[in-house]
Amino acid sequence: MRKQSLVTQILAVNALLILSTTLAGITAAHLSLGDQVEQQQALIIVTGIFAAVLVNGVVLRRRFAGLERLISLMQDIDLSRPGLRADVAGADTSDVARLCVAFNRMLARVEDERARTGSAVLEGQEQERARLARDLHDECNQALTGILLRLEALSQRVDAETREELQTIKDLTTVAMDELLRLARELRPTALDDHGIRVSLQAQIERFATTTGIVTQLQLDQGAAAELTELTEQEQIVVYRIVQEAMSNVAQHADAQHVDVAIAIGPGHAPTVTVRDDGRGIPDRPDEGLGLIGMRERARLVGGSFEAHRGPDGGTVVTLRLRVPADEHTGRTAA
Repeated sequence: MRKQSLVTQILAVNALLILSTTLAGITAAHLSLGDQVEQQQALIIVTGIFAAVLVNGVVLRRRFAGLERLISLMQDIDLSRPGLRADVAGADTSDVARLCVAFNRMLARVEDERARTGSAVLEGQEQERARLARDLHDECNQALTGILLRLEALSQRVDAETREELQTIKDLTTVAMDELLRLARELRPTALDDHGIRVSLQAQIERFATTTGIVTQLQLDQGAAAELTELTEQEQIVVYRIVQEAMSNVAQHADAQHVDVAIAIGPGHAPTVTVRDDGRGIPDRPDEGLGLIGMRERARLVGGSFEAHRGPDGGTVVTLRLRVPADEHTGRTAA
């Protein structure tokens, strides 16, 4: 019985009680099956028992329907897509309503704690990126610059053959310096701190096009440029990182020829960033890796929404919408 559902257990107990009570009544009434009248009475009693059990089962299942819906909702909860709540108004009984209220409060506490933790992790990550970028730019690059100067001075005091070897070493050192500068810009773009999100996005797109050979362009709708300047520092970082990750995915997986990065202003002055390519396209039900999960988490932490899907003409469309109203995050499910 412990493995059966609560409805089944209650129905079985009620059926046993009805049967026991009926048998006790028959015994007390000294009912026998000796003649046709008593047989008809027995048949009526048996029919009444089955009818009582059937009605009892229907009533129990209707009463427990709200609890079953709440259990289904609990099984479907995905904390990476917050906002889903049990519908207290649709609860059938006060007990189920109390369960819904308690469950909603628990979800809210879990989501708030998860948001605080995620925000702290991403903030710490950005600080660590900035520190590494400074170290690469200041320490490593200065050391390589010193090596270049020493090689240049040394090349003035050696023969022609050795000078050619030193020139090769100087070229390799210059390549290493350029690579370190590229890594430093990817870790923490100075343009984002100095000139804002629009300039940093344009610089990022130009570097991407130069490095990959993919035709890439930035499109700004009317009013989008002004709206971008109103973004908070955290929102700017989120926009930059999601565009960066989306274009990185294009370079690694899409086999695309063109990439369009568009920024528009939606309802409620909500900036919407779209990265669209003409590559092979994302699967209809992709197995979300760390890249997609990270982008969704970043969007959620600034009150936005993130979506990645196959485009109508092929390719992949990545959409980030900032400042989504709270009621659009909440999905209500009857329970």
